[in-house]
Amino acid sequence: MPTAIIFHDVRDGTIWANAWKQGPGSRHEMFGKIGVTCRNFRDPNDPDATGVMAEIPDMAAFQELLQSEEGQTAMREDGLKVETLRVLVEFTP
Repeated sequence: MPTAIIFHDVRDGTIWANAWKQGPGSRHEMFGKIGVTCRNFRDPNDPDATGVMAEIPDMAAFQELLQSEEGQTAMREDGLKVETLRVLVEFTP
């Protein structure tokens, strides 16, 4: 299962962090629907610099979710600065 490190800046780190709180409607729930598990990170000196480490069983389904209306809405609601989005996928040389 591929592991990805995804990092990006957001407009408000508190709003972004609240979207990840466990429970109905959380980003954990949204990604969990396609089997993705995530761990969340914030820069302690810049709470608007955020990241996720994700275990992604199906990269095509993950990309599809990000491009879907649900994914795009989540990014807008979370204040994601899309132009800063970087995805690094684990590989074996």
